[in-house]
Amino acid sequence: MASLLLKLREQNKQLTLVWGLLLALTLFSAAFAEQGASGALLVVFVCISFAVKGSLVTERLMGLYTAIGNARWLMLAYFVVLPILIGGAILFPDLVVRVTTL
Repeated sequence: MASLLLKLREQNKQLTLVWGLLLALTLFSAAFAEQGASGALLVVFVCISFAVKGSLVTERLMGLYTAIGNARWLMLAYFVVLPILIGGAILFPDLVVRVTTL
């Protein structure tokens, strides 16, 4: 019984730490946006923030780090591939036009 309580207490500490990190990233993002930042630096920061926050939620809050099968890898790939595609499209629009023009 005591070992179970210790395990639950440790898990609670980890979840609180992850929640605090997510909150800090969100507050930093809001402060960054309030400063009027724009351009490539903002795009890169938003994409990195999205990837980090998504992987934290997937791994720790959803508990997929223990999942068997492809669910974990699909979710993690989503939070890596999507920001790369969106950031690339915003930072290099001419390249996207060239690649997608018939």
